[in-house]
Amino acid sequence: MNPLSYILGSVLLLLLILFFVLLHKRNYYPYAAKHLLTKREYRFYLLLKEVADEYHYIICPKVGVKDLLAVTDKKQYMKYFHKIAQKHVDFVICDKDLYVLFAIELDDTTHETKDAKRRDHLKNKAFAAAGIPLKRITDIDKRQIRRLFR
Repeated sequence: MNPLSYILGSVLLLLLILFFVLLHKRNYYPYAAKHLLTKREYRFYLLLKEVADEYHYIICPKVGVKDLLAVTDKKQYMKYFHKIAQKHVDFVICDKDLYVLFAIELDDTTHETKDAKRRDHLKNKAFAAAGIPLKRITDIDKRQIRRLFR
């Protein structure tokens, strides 16, 4: 084999490798399905569902705050939208017509940090301003859950 054939063959092989690498990257989507709720949230959901079913209410899990609240300040819309855009609430309770009755945050020890308290305060104030009750609960206990519906 002459040196020119060897070089051309090597270049062709490198081009083929590069082509397949680029093709793979273009079609590369590093995603996998995961459960919507954590184990703790799911345990809570099961008890919440028992109570909600008694009232014929619908439970919507992990709802974006931006889907529940509208920014009313049109001059500073983006400023206030960005404050809620990436936030969610754990559960929203709706009537049969999907009218929001209240939202629920299932709090745990992660809500005790300074940052978490600041985020929780913003959520509390935003929901209060919109007139949507935001109820917080820490214990996964049916009696506590029943109190949410009062």
